[in-house]
Amino acid sequence: MSTLTLPASFRGLLTVFACLLLFTRAYSLAKPKADAPLQKRWLFVWRDMTDPKEVDRMIARFPRAKASGYNGVAFSYNVPASKAAELHQSAKKYGLDLIVIVMGGAHDKNDVEGVAVKDALFKVENGAVNFVADNPTHVNSGDFENVRDNHFNGWGFQDDEGVTTFADHAVVHSGNTSLRMENISKNQYLHCRINQPLKLQPFRQYHISFWLKTENLTPADAEVKILTPDAQGSLSFQTFHTEKTQDWKQYHLVFNSFSSTNALLYLGTWNGKNGKMWWDDIQIEEIGLVNVLRRPGCPVTIKGEGGTVYEEGRDYQKIVDPQLHPWIAYHDAPTIKLTPNTRIQNGERLRVSYYHSIIVYEDRINGCLSEPRIFEDWKGEVKRANELLHPAAFLMSHDEIRIMNQCALCQSKRMTAGELLAWNVHKAAQIIRDIRPDAEVWVWNDMFDPLHNAVDHYYAVNGTLKGSWKGLDKGIGIVNWHGGLKGKNCKFFADMGLRQILSGYYDGDESGAEIAEWQAKTKGIPGIVGAMYTTWEDKYDAMEAWAGKAWGRR
Repeated sequence: MSTLTLPASFRGLLTVFACLLLFTRAYSLAKPKADAPLQKRWLFVWRDMTDPKEVDRMIARFPRAKASGYNGVAFSYNVPASKAAELHQSAKKYGLDLIVIVMGGAHDKNDVEGVAVKDALFKVENGAVNFVADNPTHVNSGDFENVRDNHFNGWGFQDDEGVTTFADHAVVHSGNTSLRMENISKNQYLHCRINQPLKLQPFRQYHISFWLKTENLTPADAEVKILTPDAQGSLSFQTFHTEKTQDWKQYHLVFNSFSSTNALLYLGTWNGKNGKMWWDDIQIEEIGLVNVLRRPGCPVTIKGEGGTVYEEGRDYQKIVDPQLHPWIAYHDAPTIKLTPNTRIQNGERLRVSYYHSIIVYEDRINGCLSEPRIFEDWKGEVKRANELLHPAAFLMSHDEIRIMNQCALCQSKRMTAGELLAWNVHKAAQIIRDIRPDAEVWVWNDMFDPLHNAVDHYYAVNGTLKGSWKGLDKGIGIVNWHGGLKGKNCKFFADMGLRQILSGYYDGDESGAEIAEWQAKTKGIPGIVGAMYTTWEDKYDAMEAWAGKAWGRR
C-alpha cells in the first residue's frame, strides 16, 4: 500500500493551522461571553452535614430542585461516609452537580488567628506567679450610683438625659441605681448611648463584664463598644445576644488594645426603637493568658525585667489554657507554674508575651492564613470529599476573614494582608487542582473585591487587603454575593477574565425581583454564567419563585 508524502513546508503550514484552530477553540471556551444562558443554577445548603438527618433533608429537596431547573447543589464537605453513596446517586438521578464547600475554619483550636499581647506584667509571690495590671483601668461610675437627677457623673457623654436615658431607682441589679434606656425612637437618629474615655496599655488583653435587663426591646440590639478616641475605629469586635425580654443577665466580652493608649467606652444602641433596657455594674479589667494559643506561629515568651529570657520546660512548665475555647471569650485564666530548678526568683517581676484569640460578632473566628497545619487540614477535606462524592466543583470558604496578619508567623512573611490572602488562596486552589485537576474551583467574591471587603481598615485585619485579587487566576470562578451593589462590582471580575455566579436570595428575595434586577443591571457584562439560591436561615419556600425569575422554568 502506497502512502502520500507531503512536502515539509506544507506539513509545517498544516501544523501551524492546526495549532491556530486549537488556540481559537480554547480561547472561545475560556473567554467569558455576555448574556449567555445560565449554565450554573445552584441551590445552597448551609447546615451541619455531619448529621445524617440534614443530608436526608437536603436530598428530599432534590425533586423540587430539578422541577425548578436547578442543576447543582452546594453543601459542606463533611457528609458522613454512610450517606455518601445515597447522596451521589440521588444527585445524579435529579441531574444535580455536587459542589462541595471546603477550607473553612481551623480544625485545631490553636490554629485560629491570634493577636499579640506584649510584656504583660506578672509577679512571683511565695512561689506563685500572679498577673498584675500594669496600669489598672476602671470604669468611672460603672455601678451608676453617682447620679444627679438623670445625669450620670463620671460619664463623658449621654444621649437625651431624661428623654431616652434615665436614672432608675426601682429596677436595679445591685445598689440603688441603674441606667434605664427607653423611648429611643424619640431620638432622630435612633441613637441611645452613654460613653466615657478609657486609658489602656498597648497590646494588652482586656475583659468587660456587665449586667443587662430588657423589656419588649425592639430591635434587641444592645451593644458595648470600645472605639478609638475619634470614635471612627474599633478596638472591640465582639457582640452579644439579647432577648427581647430578659431578666438581669451578665455578659463577658474580651478585646485587645492593639497599639492604642486611649479609647472610648460606649454602651447603648445605634438603631433602637421601642421597649426598655437597663444597665448595671459594668467593669473593665486587664487580664492575662485567657485563651492563650500554643503553636509555633504564636510563641509565648517570659523574661525578667532585668532582661533574662527564661525557658519553658527549664524555668516554668509549659503554659496551656485547659479551658481554651476561642468561641467562649472569657473564663478563669491559666496559671504559670515554676519548675523545681527554676532560675526565677521570689518577688521577681516578669514580662509575658503571648497570642490569644478574639471573637468578631457573637461567634466569628477564623484560622491563621499561614499555619502549615491548616493546609494539611484543607488537603484532607478535599481528598475525603473527592473519594466519597467525586464532586463537579469545590467552593473555597475564603469569605469574611476578619482577623488576619496578626500572629508572629503571618508577620514573618512581611506581606500586606492583601498579599498574604493572595498567597493563601493561590495555594488553596492548587491543593484542589493537585487532587482533582478536572474539578471546577470557585471562591466567594468579598475578600477579593475592592467594592466589598478588599479594603483598608477591615475589622481586626492588620494592614490593607488591597491586591488580594492578585491571587486569583482565570481558572477560579467567583461566587458574587453582594447583591446590594446590583452588579457594580461585576465588571471588576469580568475585566480579570473570571466567571461569576450571582449568589442571590439571601433570605429576603421571596419573589425573585431582586435577582431579576441584578441580572438586568449586569446585562452585557461577560462571564456571568450562573445564579445560586443562597439561604443561611434554612428557608426554601421561595426556591421555585426565585428560580422562575433567575432563569425561568425549564
